[in-house]
Amino acid sequence: MQYRRAYDETRPTGRQRPSGAFGPARDETRNARIIEAVLDLIVESGYADLTMGAVAARAGVAKATVYRRWASREDLVADALESLMLPAVPAGVTAAGTLREDLIATLTHSSACLQPQRRHFSAVLAGVSGSHPQITETLRERYITGQREAIAACLHRAQERGEITADRVERLLAPGRLEIAAVVGVLAWQEDLLGGLLGVEGIARLVDQVLLPLAGGTATV
Repeated sequence: MQYRRAYDETRPTGRQRPSGAFGPARDETRNARIIEAVLDLIVESGYADLTMGAVAARAGVAKATVYRRWASREDLVADALESLMLPAVPAGVTAAGTLREDLIATLTHSSACLQPQRRHFSAVLAGVSGSHPQITETLRERYITGQREAIAACLHRAQERGEITADRVERLLAPGRLEIAAVVGVLAWQEDLLGGLLGVEGIARLVDQVLLPLAGGTATV
């Protein structure tokens, strides 16, 4: 099982140790292999059994290479989990002309359904949930918050276009309302709930059958 991110291999993350002033230049392409190894091992055996040595062996690097980049297992895992976070939605995606088009384009991007290797959020979440509740909560909160904000942004853009009223948007986004939370839950745990991952057609059905009726839009079922 492979997980790759649009990983910035040109600079270290905030948790990585800085590159040494002397010695050979750091091969930053190894970062992606190490991150992939962490996520694979979390899915296979959970967080509790993850070791820096196991990560190094899976990535095909020396254990010292991992320690030169990350001071601790916690820092390494935090960076790996951040690779599953929602990417920023490009401006071209948000330029859709209708709420339906905007929702489909935005959720297709935010759910990474065009990047199968980045979609196994629920598998990784299950891998850390039993042994590290703090990481689980951070991962869940950031992912779910990101999905909710992406949908809210679509609704606000539709309001600006006059497709939906401000009152309707306010009601849908009010604290305690469960409609959008339910949609986000489907996106986050689609493998467990649906037995597979949603593709573009599945995202379109979710928009047509759930989100548009909630928003008072026109669904194409």
